[in-house]
Amino acid sequence: DSFYLQEYFLVLVMALLEAPLTLVSKIQKLKTMAFLGVSGIVAFMSSFVVFFLVASLDQDPANNPAGGMQMFPQKWFGAAATVPNVLLSVAYQTNFFPIFKGLKDVSDSKMIRVSACALTFCIVSYLLVGILGYQFVGNGVTANFLSSLPYHKIPPVFFFFINATFLFSIFFAFPIMFFSCRNNFIA
Repeated sequence: DSFYLQEYFLVLVMALLEAPLTLVSKIQKLKTMAFLGVSGIVAFMSSFVVFFLVASLDQDPANNPAGGMQMFPQKWFGAAATVPNVLLSVAYQTNFFPIFKGLKDVSDSKMIRVSACALTFCIVSYLLVGILGYQFVGNGVTANFLSSLPYHKIPPVFFFFINATFLFSIFFAFPIMFFSCRNNFIA
């Protein structure tokens, strides 16, 4: 493998690109980052749903979803590995007040609508990717969902696009999550 495809190199490049973004003092300056992060999440979800539908309709049974979804996991310790992901999904609550202050014509009812839309988006995206991901991979699913996707079962275009859109969403969401952490240390 080429060095520029190695995980350590990609993490280093992303850290260097994101370092200046972690120094932003007002969340209003991160609006574009938030939009791009949400766009990446939507692109990731859409590409995975399209891939799941294509795999379900494939004539080759080896490419079809594994299925076998169960109500409760067989390995509870493995299921507990998803807890950090779920906690990360609620980490945006620390940015509640900066977002409230940044809204135009702010009111309690407007913030309730914004919060309801955000929670609905999070719930739908987590359930959609979680259920379809488990249904595609089957019992071989791991906490790192992207590593559960077998490269040999996925067309290279889908494999690249799913991974690239996930990376894109994480890259642009990180400065927003770091914003509240930085403000807490400064305050």
